[in-house]
Amino acid sequence: MTLPGKSTIFFRKTVGDITVPSWQTKMLVWTMPLLFVLTGFVLLASSFIWVNSATKTAGTVVTVNEYTDSFSGNKIYLPTFSYTWTDGTQVQANLTAPHPALIFEIGDTHTILFNPNRHETIRLPDFASHYMIGLVVVAIGVMFMVISLMLWVAVKSIARKQDKQLEASS
Repeated sequence: MTLPGKSTIFFRKTVGDITVPSWQTKMLVWTMPLLFVLTGFVLLASSFIWVNSATKTAGTVVTVNEYTDSFSGNKIYLPTFSYTWTDGTQVQANLTAPHPALIFEIGDTHTILFNPNRHETIRLPDFASHYMIGLVVVAIGVMFMVISLMLWVAVKSIARKQDKQLEASS
């Protein structure tokens, strides 16, 4: 229970006249880290499901579109691959995301992954392009959790100090 007049948005007083963090403080400290970690796990699970349902095949580069990244100024290459679909027809598709590290030459053959349900969805079979974003989001969430833990300890310490000050002034 909360005693009237002694609560603030960050702290509340219990019946035993003990200062504790309010629910608003708990939400402020713990919501963002938990959302980051959960989002990272959803991204990792989504990538895992996609990779495990994809079919691996050889694709031949038929065109390469070159772009300049507006953020970094680096050249990014978006190749179009030709590959054989599950029913034996030849299909052309772009990578789902440009790959800045690789330079593709027309006629090169690369191993690609394709979604057997959609012609236009292909990816390169490398760990970084599938799982890196999810891992980075989880890592950010874990870092926020460490910071939140430190904030939580500080908030609890402030609450104890307030109680000691009230005891001393009584």
